[in-house]
Amino acid sequence: MIAKLERIMLIVNPHSGHGKSIDILPYVDRYLTDMGAKVDIRITEHPHEASRIAYMAARCGYKKVVAMGGNGTVNSVGSGLLGSDSTLAIIPAGFSNDYFKMLDIGKNLKEICKAVVFGDEALFDVGMINSQPFFNTMGIGFDAEVAINANKNNKNFGKLIYFMTILKTLKRLPAFDIKLRIDNLDLTYRLVLVTVGIGRSSGGGFLLTPQAIANDGKFDVCILEKIDRSKMFSTLIKMLKGTHIRKPEVKIFRCKQIEVFSDKPLPVHYEGETLINKRGKIVIQMSAEKIKVAVKPKKELVNEI
Repeated sequence: MIAKLERIMLIVNPHSGHGKSIDILPYVDRYLTDMGAKVDIRITEHPHEASRIAYMAARCGYKKVVAMGGNGTVNSVGSGLLGSDSTLAIIPAGFSNDYFKMLDIGKNLKEICKAVVFGDEALFDVGMINSQPFFNTMGIGFDAEVAINANKNNKNFGKLIYFMTILKTLKRLPAFDIKLRIDNLDLTYRLVLVTVGIGRSSGGGFLLTPQAIANDGKFDVCILEKIDRSKMFSTLIKMLKGTHIRKPEVKIFRCKQIEVFSDKPLPVHYEGETLINKRGKIVIQMSAEKIKVAVKPKKELVNEI
């Protein structure tokens, strides 16, 4: 089945996955074109340019805008589409692709392209860190330290470098004294990390918020209190399966807003992008806006293609 001619803006991060996006681009272009799409390709030249391209594409009438890259590219393109009627579609080409995995489309490139052209649409939640949108997860503490160190060593890190960075960060295992207001509940912790999830997975497969539902209008919050370094490695292993939530030092909350207070700078990440927050307050809240995302096409349509 050939789709009705549809203009699609394909935004490509050429650095994602050590150049994987450029390697697969000819196949993606051919598959989308063979399925009836008119594909306009824009290859980004610098970080966050994807957001500007997506913003302009939405206002030029593109109904679907495709992020081809990793988590950061998805965040940048999605941010540019907020407030528009355009649909975010994803062709994964990064290291972890956590947001894409949530869509359960699979790994076959042709099937992924079918979801772009023929896919249904679903509305998913959007979070805000102060004024910065995020679509999957954000974190403060250990996971942010890992992301900062990995990005510092090699912007296009792979799994080996990422896990080596985890081990390096584990040697220091920083802890942070933080006050939290989770909706109307005030708490004080000395903690290793706090992760706020719309989705379940981050860092290439760590299920820090394994029970999160991406369209329920609430965050899942995972807090890991300060623990001995000897226990941290086994906790990380449990995080790969989501079974860490049974440990007594792990606290899980569900909420719409979190305020974080600290007297010291805090390492923060969103979708692997990093920043150092100055002393003061971080506000993480559920946005009233939703993001429209291309998901699996209906089964009967897939069988006809």
